[in-house]
Amino acid sequence: MNLLNYDTLLERAYDLLPPRKVRKERLEVDPPEVVVAGKRTFIMNFRQICEILNRDQRIVLRYLLRELGAAGNAEGDVAVIYGVAAPKIIKELMDMFMKNYVYCPVCGSPDTILKREERKFMNLKCMACGALTPVKPF
Repeated sequence: MNLLNYDTLLERAYDLLPPRKVRKERLEVDPPEVVVAGKRTFIMNFRQICEILNRDQRIVLRYLLRELGAAGNAEGDVAVIYGVAAPKIIKELMDMFMKNYVYCPVCGSPDTILKREERKFMNLKCMACGALTPVKPF
């Protein structure tokens, strides 16, 4: 009887595994085009970003305004923030929104929807793995 040691068996198992696939990012969002004019900040491609994220403009804008502590509104394709916000800050806030309210925390898929339960609770429902994760309402 031929007894194989642990290292030999481990090497054999690794050789039998299929090759690892390089994961490409499925959700490619253009960086926000931020224009500051006077005491207002404009996000020129706001509607396009919201459509890529599959989120309502009001939800994304409400998140941005709450984090910035400013007032604002959406006018057509453009979001208007009453106050000065640096493009870097807007980009970081959009990245945080995507991390917390777009990507599934279980499988990492961007194929999710936000569901509001009653008036206070929001859940992130993943269409890929079916996970239902509570998220902080805003």
